Amino acid sequence: MATNENAPKGKAEKPAELDPLESVFSQLEKRVEALAQRLKAALEENAKLKAAAASAEADRQKLRGDLAEAKKVAGKGDEALTAMRRYETERAEVRARIERLIASLEGA
Repeated sequence: MATNENAPKGKAEKPAELDPLESVFSQLEKRVEALAQRLKAALEENAKLKAAAASAEADRQKLRGDLAEAKKVAGKGDEALTAMRRYETERAEVRARIERLIASLEGA
């Protein structure tokens, strides 16, 4: 009988000893779950940021192309302006020569 009395008493003591450990493990489990959720959220945010960075890089490349094209067009515009000024100068010279020829023909 003494064994039977000791057995329940021993079982009663074991849960009392395990309660603090169970509490510690329970708290650790909650912390690990919270950390796992934070990690998952951080990984999702990282993926979103990587996608945004890739999109920004694509936009930047497009803008670089647009800028290069604009510079090329501006260069052509400058070339056209230079040619137009040269043609205007040549036209004025030709006009002056024609006026001199007409004047010399009228005087003859």
